[in-house]
Amino acid sequence: MLIDTHCHLDRYLHKRFGKVIHPILQQIEEQQILTISNSLDLTSYDTNCRIARKSRYVIPTFGIHPWNAHKYINRIELIKKLINKAKIVGEIGLDHYYAQDRTRYPAQTKIFRLFLSETRDKIISVHTKGAERAVVNLLRTYGNKKVVIHWFSGDLEVLDEMIKEGYYFSIVPEVRFSDHIKEIVKRVPLNQILTETDNPGGPVSYMGEKGLPVLIQIVVEEIARVKGVSLKQIEKTVEYNLIRLAGQFADSIFPAVV
Repeated sequence: MLIDTHCHLDRYLHKRFGKVIHPILQQIEEQQILTISNSLDLTSYDTNCRIARKSRYVIPTFGIHPWNAHKYINRIELIKKLINKAKIVGEIGLDHYYAQDRTRYPAQTKIFRLFLSETRDKIISVHTKGAERAVVNLLRTYGNKKVVIHWFSGDLEVLDEMIKEGYYFSIVPEVRFSDHIKEIVKRVPLNQILTETDNPGGPVSYMGEKGLPVLIQIVVEEIARVKGVSLKQIEKTVEYNLIRLAGQFADSIFPAVV
């Protein structure tokens, strides 16, 4: 089974991306792509939950993206309640690259710390752009182990430290176009690799158009090429890695896989 561990299905309903979800879900169903739809805030979480009711292949997650953390600094109890209900958490983390207003960095850290303190036994999808060192230090502080590092593109020294911590890495379609991402794939052991698209917006930056679910096939192809193994081996390895990451809760979180 193909697995997209990080996308944002709710974004397809925005004007920029066409405001339609049916053809996207149809592609997911036809290709049988297990799709984990990450949330950026409460509104996107509600939308992702509604979308998930339309397909057994869609898993919604609850998260507050670092770009939105400052909006939720006084809603701690609500966040805790939603974390407790969520099977998977994301997208959370820090961003010191795209988010250039430094006055909002303390809010990012406070919300990220809150999520880490409440998710030690949950799978979390973590954004690290421009703050990779700070992220790994906080992950170590709180002891989270069910960690998926989303679209890592940072320093290779920090990457090696994250690998040693046992974190998983979701690889994006950019691997086809970026030598740096290829080098990351070379370094990450197969048993810590997952696949993602960051659809629909992520691929715009290097492909010039919105991403579609079938882009996950590019990721599998490129990982297989870099690692020198078959497409089927990558597909099966990613499936096994996700089940291992979920542990005893795999059958309840990912019934379409298990």
